[in-house]
Parts: sequence; C-alpha cells; structure tokens
Amino acid sequence: MKEILLSQRYLRLRKENIKDMHNTDLIRECKEDNDLLGEFLEENKEFLFSIIKHYKGSIEELCFKFRVTEEELLQHAYIGVLNALQEFDFHRGIKFTTFVVRPIIWEINQLLYNDSRFVRLSRGAVEQIKRMIAIEEKLGYRPSEEEMAKLLDIPVERYKEIARFSDEIEHYHAYENFDVIDQNCHNIEELVVDKVYVEHLLGSPICNDFEKTVMKLIMEGINNTQIAERLQVYPMTINRAIMRIRNKVLNFQSYNKNMQNNVTSKYDREIKIIEEESRLRNKLMCVNEISELLEGYGFDRQAYSTRILYYIRQKVSKTWPDQTDEARKASKKLDSVRSKKRIQAKQAAT
Repeated sequence: MKEILLSQRYLRLRKENIKDMHNTDLIRECKEDNDLLGEFLEENKEFLFSIIKHYKGSIEELCFKFRVTEEELLQHAYIGVLNALQEFDFHRGIKFTTFVVRPIIWEINQLLYNDSRFVRLSRGAVEQIKRMIAIEEKLGYRPSEEEMAKLLDIPVERYKEIARFSDEIEHYHAYENFDVIDQNCHNIEELVVDKVYVEHLLGSPICNDFEKTVMKLIMEGINNTQIAERLQVYPMTINRAIMRIRNKVLNFQSYNKNMQNNVTSKYDREIKIIEEESRLRNKLMCVNEISELLEGYGFDRQAYSTRILYYIRQKVSKTWPDQTDEARKASKKLDSVRSKKRIQAKQAAT
C-alpha cells in the first residue's frame, strides 16, 4: 500500500488511542475542509472496505459478479461518506461509524444494481419479507433455510434470493438507530431493575417466552446486538421485542397505579362526612372535632384511635381548597342562617 504523507493540520487533529472514524473533532473539520476530507477518506479506505465486506460479501466476488472494479466500489463508498457528512448531527449522540453505514451501502447498491443489473423487489417479495420477520418473531429464532422456505411455501432458492435483501433491509434499519436501540436496553433495565418486580414480570402472562428471554439477557447487562447474536435473530427483532417489553411494562405500571388510586379506603364514609362538614364550617377540623362529629353520626367513638383520626384528617386535607375572602364571608353567612334555623326549631319545640 502506498504510504500517504499527511498534512500537519491532519496530524494535529488526530488523537491518541482514538481512531479517525471516531474522532468527532477531525470529522467536524473534514466537513468544512475538502483537502482535509481527501486525506480522511484516503486514510480510512480499509474501514470503508470492511463495511462493504460485512454487508455485501467478498470484494473480489463483487467485482467478478457485477463486473465492477475495486476503485469503483471505493469511489461510491466515498460518495456515501460525503452524503453522511452532510446529514450527520454531532449533537444527536450517535457515532459517525454507525451513521455512515447506510449511505455507503446505498451507494454501493446503486453501483451494483443500476440499469439492467438492478434487481427490483416485487410486491410479493416485500410481503414475503414481512412474513419472514413475523415468523421469526413468533418462533423466537431464525429458522433454517429449508424450514423457512417450507413455512413460506416457496422453493428454497426463492427464499435465498429474498433473504439476501431481507438481511440488508434489516441491517440498514438496525444500524441506523444502533445507539438509540442500545440506550433502550438501559431504559428497560431502569424500569425492571427491582428483582422482585422482574420475577413478577417473568411469571406473568403480559410477556411471551421470547420477550422474557430478552428481558433476562438485558438484566445480565447484554446489549441488543449481543442478544441478537446469542438468540440467532436479526437485530431489529430484538429492537421490536424491547419496544414491546417497554410498552407492556409502562402499561402494567400505569394499570397498577390506577388500581392503587381506585382502591376504596376502609374509612371512605367517615372521610366524606368530615370533608362535607369541614366545607360547611369553612375550616379543617381538628381530631377532637372529628371524633365528636363521628359520634354524633352514630359511629363508635372508641373504634377510632388518634392515629386513625389523623389519617382521616390527612385524607380530607388533600382535597381541602384554599378559601378566598368571599368564600369565608359566604360560609359565615351560612353559619348565621343555620344558627337562626336551630333557634327557630327550639322555639317551635317549646
């Protein structure tokens, strides 16, 4: 390989123990300086080829099969990097090495499948891919080629043809949001970090067996990419499972919260009486007043300890509004009317 003489500026921007593709300061400068960008692309050719190899297979086989040159592959990879630079948001929290994958593979596909060589997916093939994903999610693993072809009721060769595109589609979407997906794992872990709660979830019917397996692996600190490898499924399958778990956990917590809010208190009747009387008196009653009033309503005074009386008072206080001057005046007027009625009632009785 021809040795490249790098500029002093490029060398200054380099960081010890940090690869160029992970050096955000260098990448940011490359976005503004074409000369620096040229050096950056030349220095990272091997990384670009590694992406192509990972998603498209051997470079030699690609060149032979599609009658393209290694240089053509590299030039289209460069275009992918340029497009990624234009769209990359340095504040989003996603690594550039993650973000750059999709535009590179897009450009490579444009090279390999353009014009008469372009392979278009029919509507039927797209539907088959959707069925493949659904089958995998239902089974919780990726079936063998023969098994999947049988489940789809298509020849194995046809399955292989569709699966090639399915793999790429799944990888594109998985790696586009790679960092975000892994963050979802931590969000789930925060939600189910209580071991007792986890055991309850694992024993409940709200999650299926596959989701429970994913949850256990998350609790072991394994990210979704590693889980996908261990369970032999697509990364996006794990991503979807994580999102389902998250929604189920949130819904379950919301349901429990609502149930707790709707629980009827043992002293609801007493609380309602004290609340109504407090409003009439325009003041929050003390525990002695509460005890006397309950006795007046026929309740056994001895059945209410001081602790219970304070509990009733506390419940009433939570619904007790701030009173305005007008409300106080209205309350005093009401008390006056009530007093007159009591006097009139006594006079009538005598």
